Amino acid sequence: AETFADRFTFPAIKSISIYGRRNNIVSVNNRKTNPNVFIFGGDENYLLLNGFTIQYGRNLSRADVQTGHNACLLGYDVAKRLFKEGEQTAVNAVVRINNISYRVLGVMKSRGSSFGFSRDNVIITTYSNVVRNFPLGYSFVIGIMTPDLQKVQAAMAEAEGVFRGIRKLNTTEENNFFLDRSDSIAEKAMNSLRFLTVSATVIGLITLIGAAIGLMNIMLVSVSERTREVGLVKAIGGKSKMVSRQFLLEAIIISVLGALFGIVLGIVVGNIFSIVLETGFVIPWNWVIYGIIICTIVGLVAGLYPAIKAGKLNPIEALRYE
Repeated sequence: AETFADRFTFPAIKSISIYGRRNNIVSVNNRKTNPNVFIFGGDENYLLLNGFTIQYGRNLSRADVQTGHNACLLGYDVAKRLFKEGEQTAVNAVVRINNISYRVLGVMKSRGSSFGFSRDNVIITTYSNVVRNFPLGYSFVIGIMTPDLQKVQAAMAEAEGVFRGIRKLNTTEENNFFLDRSDSIAEKAMNSLRFLTVSATVIGLITLIGAAIGLMNIMLVSVSERTREVGLVKAIGGKSKMVSRQFLLEAIIISVLGALFGIVLGIVVGNIFSIVLETGFVIPWNWVIYGIIICTIVGLVAGLYPAIKAGKLNPIEALRYE
């Protein structure tokens, strides 16, 4: 990886990185994190290429990378958990990562979570330090950022040529390394997100159909059990429309009550998870409104047939029903 960085002369920003261990424990004094902190190894350009920004302290320097000494950058959540007096007090402090002492050079700004991975629950040190203290046998990752999107293809072509030379591959041999563009990674992520969205929609529709059938059965049982009541209402002058409207309204009320119960349960569970994971929780009010509207429509559709059936009951036969 370092040989490639030296030979690659294309005008672009280069970064070498490597994945370290997950499930690490970071401690200072008598405070410690949960065993779920990720460690990444990088260089002085790693933050720039991966969207991190320093909030307090400084970034890794070239000297840090060359010496590989025990120095690190803390993710926002790690610093917040260990330094209750303020994240800025973490700078120059000594923390222990799996009982190995590290000097904190800086604290990064919060980035939130994506695809279930918290980018604030991380520690970044140099790639040489990760190889020494947290070896997992992973290959190095070399990132390249061009100043112009139109030069990406040219940069990839030169990178491929340089790497083939380093690996001593002849013209007939296939690449034994992998090249990828960040936009293709984003496209894969979006495709996965679309698949999850479609799957969730299908599951939701199946659930709604099942709920509608269940509600219809309940209302049909209610019509059967209240046949004499319907006959009595019609006998004293009640109209079929009034009877149908009553059963239809009951079906809608049951459906909306179910929606409200689900909304309250979702808010409670969401807040519990946000407390456990120490993240924020935002109530999507637009989806709450959509949910109530959809459940109202489901109640209307499910209650339509039972309401019509109740409205068509013959009052004389209904009064005789036992």
